Amino acid sequence: MTTVELALPHVSRRAGQIRTIGATLAAVALGLAAGSILIVIAGGRPWSTYRDMAGGAYGSLFGFGAVLVQTAPLLVIGLGLALAFRGRVYNIGAEGQFYIGALAGGAAVILLPLRLYPLLIALAMVAGIVGGGAWGWVVGKLRARWGVNEVISSLLLNYIGIFVFSYAVRNPLRDPEASSLASKAVPDGSRLPTFPHLFTHVGILVGLALVPLVWYVMDRTPFGFRVRMMGLNADAARVAGVDTSRMIVRLMVISGGLAGLAGIVQVLGVQGRLETTLSQGYGFTAIVVALLGRLRAVGVLLAALFVSGLIVGGQAASIDQGLPYAIVLGIQGVFVVFVLVADRFARA
Repeated sequence: MTTVELALPHVSRRAGQIRTIGATLAAVALGLAAGSILIVIAGGRPWSTYRDMAGGAYGSLFGFGAVLVQTAPLLVIGLGLALAFRGRVYNIGAEGQFYIGALAGGAAVILLPLRLYPLLIALAMVAGIVGGGAWGWVVGKLRARWGVNEVISSLLLNYIGIFVFSYAVRNPLRDPEASSLASKAVPDGSRLPTFPHLFTHVGILVGLALVPLVWYVMDRTPFGFRVRMMGLNADAARVAGVDTSRMIVRLMVISGGLAGLAGIVQVLGVQGRLETTLSQGYGFTAIVVALLGRLRAVGVLLAALFVSGLIVGGQAASIDQGLPYAIVLGIQGVFVVFVLVADRFARA
C-alpha cells in the first residue's frame, strides 16, 4: 500500500469534517435569514430583535443564569433522547417521563422522614430516574414484544403520565394551605443550592457531568457501537448478533430515566414543590435540542444553550419589540429544518 493510499482515509475524514462545519454554518445563516422574514412579517425589525434577544439572554448575570436554568432540563432530557434516536428508537414521551420522575422523586422527598438531606436528595434523584425509566420501559416493552409503534405509544403515555401527576398533586400530596394546586413544599434542606450572583441552581452540574459520560457510552463502548449498528441497519445488526428487542427496551429505559432525573432536578432546583405547571414543554423542546445537536453529546450541550438563549432572549425581545412569543417557536422550528437539511447534505 502506497503512502498516498494510506493518507486517503485521513483526507476523507478531514473533508467530511469541513463539509459538516460548512453545512452547519450555512444552516445557521439560512435560519437567521428565515427568522428575519418571520420577524418582519410580525411587524418587527430583525436586527433590533436579535440584538434584544442576545442582550436578554447573555447581557447580564441574571439573564445568563436564566439561560442555565432552562438549559438544565433540556440538556439532561436531550442527552437521553439523542442516545435513543441514534438507535432509531423514537421516544416522544419525555414529557410524561419528566412528570412521572418528578412525582416519584418529589413523593420520596416529601414522605420520607429523613433529615440527612444529602442522602434525601440522592434518594430523590434515584427515585426520579426509576420513575421515568419505568415509564419508558412500558413503551420499549410494547415495541419489543408486540411491535407497537413507540412514537404513538410514548406520545399517548405523555397524557396519562401528566394525569397521574395531576391526580397525585390534587389528592394525596396536595398542600391544603397553598393558594394554587400544588403539593406540600419539599424540606428547605433538600433544595438544590444556587450559585452566588448567578441565580441558577447546581442542577446544571448534573447535566454537564452527563455530557462526557454519554459521549463515552456513545462512542467508546460496545453498547454504543451496537446502538449505532441499530441506527444504520437494524436487520443487519440483528444478523450480526445484536439483540435488538433488548436494546430497544434499554434505550427507552435510559432516555426515560434521564427525563425523570430532569423532572426531580426541576422540583428541587426551581419549583420547590410539585405543581402542574412544572414543565414548560421541556420534553418536547428537548427533541429539538437533540436534533439540533446532531445526536451527539457535545452538540446537545451547545444546542441546549442555544435553544435556552432563544427562550430567555425571546421573552425579552417580545416585551421590548412588542412581538408575539410564538415568533421564537417559529425560529426554533426553522433552525431544526435547516439543520436537518444541512445534515443530509453533509452525509452525501
